[in-house]
Amino acid sequence: MASLGRPLRFTRRMRCYIFGFCINVFLVCNILVHQTWTKWNSALVEKPDSWSRTAGKGSAQKTQGDNEYRVLVSRFRKLMENAVESSNFSSSENDESLELISNAENGTLRFKNRSSEQLFNCQDIENITDKHYIGSGWTKAVYSGVISSKKVAMKTVDIGGQDVTNCVKWGQTLAECYYRAAQKIVKEIVLLQELEHQNLVKVLGYCIPEEQYNGDDVTLVSLITELGDTIDLIKLLPMSWEERLRISYDLTSLIHFFAHSPHGPVVMNDFRHQQFVLVNGMLKLTDVDDTGIGDPHCSTQADCNLHFSPSEFHAKIPCQNGHCVGLNEKKNIFNAGRHFIIFRLPYGAPPSLHPILYDVVSGFTNLTMNADRLLEQMQKAVHLYKTGHYLNRTEPVKTEYKEYLESDLPGKYDYRCRASISGTSCTFTVFDQKEAEDICERDPECFGFVMTQETTWTGRKIVHLKNNMSIPVRNAGTNLYMRPS
Repeated sequence: MASLGRPLRFTRRMRCYIFGFCINVFLVCNILVHQTWTKWNSALVEKPDSWSRTAGKGSAQKTQGDNEYRVLVSRFRKLMENAVESSNFSSSENDESLELISNAENGTLRFKNRSSEQLFNCQDIENITDKHYIGSGWTKAVYSGVISSKKVAMKTVDIGGQDVTNCVKWGQTLAECYYRAAQKIVKEIVLLQELEHQNLVKVLGYCIPEEQYNGDDVTLVSLITELGDTIDLIKLLPMSWEERLRISYDLTSLIHFFAHSPHGPVVMNDFRHQQFVLVNGMLKLTDVDDTGIGDPHCSTQADCNLHFSPSEFHAKIPCQNGHCVGLNEKKNIFNAGRHFIIFRLPYGAPPSLHPILYDVVSGFTNLTMNADRLLEQMQKAVHLYKTGHYLNRTEPVKTEYKEYLESDLPGKYDYRCRASISGTSCTFTVFDQKEAEDICERDPECFGFVMTQETTWTGRKIVHLKNNMSIPVRNAGTNLYMRPS
């Protein structure tokens, strides 16, 4: 029996050796793959058509960053001083900020500040207080702060970001790399003021320092905008349908504006939730450095074939007069549909609005509507919701609820319910008293409701349902309605 046991002990030991050997091989392979990927990925992201081609060309280029920065400053200041009403962008789907800035020197790009408000300048930005880091991307870092008692957002170059870090790895000086990254912020300053729209974040100030960046905050190229709340799936999911309707409407309005920009159709090449913020509930595009202006050039019809992955959706865009006419518009529509509209617009909507909303969703996802038609349909849906026509009432409104004017039950008899816009009470928005009564009638726990004077963006009033009644207290801003027994 002992001789039989030895092979078994030997077999277990061998298994342990083999298992340990496999683990070590796996770890070594992972290290090698990671090192290879890092080198390969760095080569890929370096934009060899712009930055990498200048790497390693000799010490004569070490002053290029200084010269380019001085040119940037002089061109931009000339641009800001040139208050000419007409302007003409010359850019393509993949336009670069250097091309946009050079247009200023050539006189083909001019704009003026259309706002009557005084813009914050470098001195104001130096005095920013309560500065807090919000987030960063490939090139820029974003901070919140306070200037002259006003909460603002500040964008500046992220020195530790991928753009600058990879540029330095390719042999450029920090000043040269900073200059190239700063071009994107300058492009945003220009575009956000020239393409002025309610769904584009508002420019409140900027700073293009005379002195080249040297690590000091006073040499930072900065853009100051209104401060908004960032958007992600976690914030979008619990939103009420009315809030989601507003986001969908705002986005459609922006796409319509981009389709009819006086400078040519604008395309959002980087279409993600992170590119937008909510300012007092209104959706606004905040990151525009990856936008392009003007439909792409084409020589054959094949140049205009549009393919969206991973959905495998294809669209054929006509090649007319050397341009893919409508490609930018179609690209914006499809991306808006898959990132925002399809999952947020139809669900929770009043049943009578479903036909319009499903047509809108189809228009976005199947490109069966252009921007004009989509905005028209969205405006129709919003109008029906605002005016209460979606209720489809055919009989005169009657009520048996007892009304207590200027009365309230603050802090009493609140309860949670489905579809509430509040996590702590049963709260809804209604067109009128009758709609509030209908909601209360469908809820067996409801004894009545308090109607406030607070209104939403559609003008609807906010009501709080109550699961019991008692002697109310006086409140000039609310009315109490008791359900008949």
